[in-house]
Amino acid sequence: MLRLGLLTGAAVVGAPLLAGCGDDAEPAGGPSGSGGASVPSLKIGAPHAVTDSEAGNPLATSIGATLIVMRHVYDSLMVLDNGEYKYQLAESVEPNADATEWTIKLRSGVTFHDGRPLRAADVVHSLRALGTKPSNRASVYALVDLPKITAVDDLTVRVPLLAPRGDFKEAVLVVFSPVFPEGLTDFTKPIGSGPYTLAERSGTTTRLVANEQYWGGRPTVDELHVVGILDAGARLSALKAGQVDYAIGISATGARTEAANSELVVHRGGPANANALSFAMNQKLEPFDDPRVRQAVRLAADRQALVDNALLGYGTTADDVVGMKLPGYADLAPRARDLDQARRLFAEAGVTALTLRTGEIVPGMLNASRLLAQQLKEAGVELTLEELSPDAYYADLMTLATHPFQAFYYSNRPAAVHLSAVTHAKAPFNVTGTSEAYQGKLAAAQATPDDKAREAAFRALQEEFYAEGGDLLWGFQEQLDAGRKGIEGVRMVQSVQLFDRVTGPA
Repeated sequence: MLRLGLLTGAAVVGAPLLAGCGDDAEPAGGPSGSGGASVPSLKIGAPHAVTDSEAGNPLATSIGATLIVMRHVYDSLMVLDNGEYKYQLAESVEPNADATEWTIKLRSGVTFHDGRPLRAADVVHSLRALGTKPSNRASVYALVDLPKITAVDDLTVRVPLLAPRGDFKEAVLVVFSPVFPEGLTDFTKPIGSGPYTLAERSGTTTRLVANEQYWGGRPTVDELHVVGILDAGARLSALKAGQVDYAIGISATGARTEAANSELVVHRGGPANANALSFAMNQKLEPFDDPRVRQAVRLAADRQALVDNALLGYGTTADDVVGMKLPGYADLAPRARDLDQARRLFAEAGVTALTLRTGEIVPGMLNASRLLAQQLKEAGVELTLEELSPDAYYADLMTLATHPFQAFYYSNRPAAVHLSAVTHAKAPFNVTGTSEAYQGKLAAAQATPDDKAREAAFRALQEEFYAEGGDLLWGFQEQLDAGRKGIEGVRMVQSVQLFDRVTGPA
């Protein structure tokens, strides 16, 4: 899903599906604090939404800054770390015979920031809270029988489901499973088991302090200052002015401009940490309830021109399904432009005008939207752009699925995870309005306990989405960050930057 977590490769999505699921369970992907010069303080410029009022509240985590704070304050049961599913607080996660119940064994020796040991009761409380509104991740837990989650003993949790889910690990726990102490409901004073504690908030800045007792080893950076800066250009300017040390999410234009700047380093995230950029068509709303219109829009788009114009070479073309270059992808054929067929389909459907909801939700999206308008005009359709500011774009997540046509982006992650997290009926990010028939096939694929059979079912879903779905997914945009020269060790976990192992100049 969106980097609301959403939401964010897999070691193996096949035979066996989770063969790479870390037996060497590590904190956010590995032990902290090895080698290099420690850093007393690091200032990070990150995107934020004006509605973000509670950095550190896992029930209300939004984009950028709040995700970074959340990932440093809390550990999760499982994470997606640079293309692999890995255990973090979980030591093992095993199903019963028909995948209607899962048993989670917890790692021992973990303590929360207030000194309390991690117990099964904490996980029971956390999962119930995450799965209940007002949590904005409640849909992830839609098939979990929340009242019946039980603590078997101090380090064992039993999670019953309302229906079989063979993909419980990757589609639920990996998507979002931060853990906090039993009874914690006031997240103005968040308590986790992560490498940092939240010391204070001031305006859009959150100060984090190293957790001296962190089970994964003391972080190399004493203090993190996460500074919310809405605009990508402003984040880069703050870096150049010395106001921050690391800027998250700069534009392709900014990256190209600063390529020769010896004081800065541009960091590229690679395919596992890319944005999948889409113009999403809602199949339940006119005129996109007509498959001819969806097909015509996809055929009218010149994907290479969109990538060249909007991404300036920092990305690659896409073919309407998330997960390219990651395990489990169905190796779909490149989608070629066909203006003649697009014109014919638009004419048959009687469509001569469309409106696209758009904004600079990621750098380059507005340019891409304007170019799409030119491309659709060549196919005989006038496209009107309804431009919104980035903060307004996601101000009300519950209304996202009410728009017929909108610019959108997802984290590139394994297709099976994406389809489970984003395209099911109750997901707030189901912006393509998938059909009831599709929902039935998705539920059957999710329920399949056998890894190979489940992989085959998800490949068939990808092929259906490619042929009939609502995404004009036109490009994969690499995550582009920039930092001061000498700052090293920034990692990407769940498509979120982690700074607990950074080394560099003081």
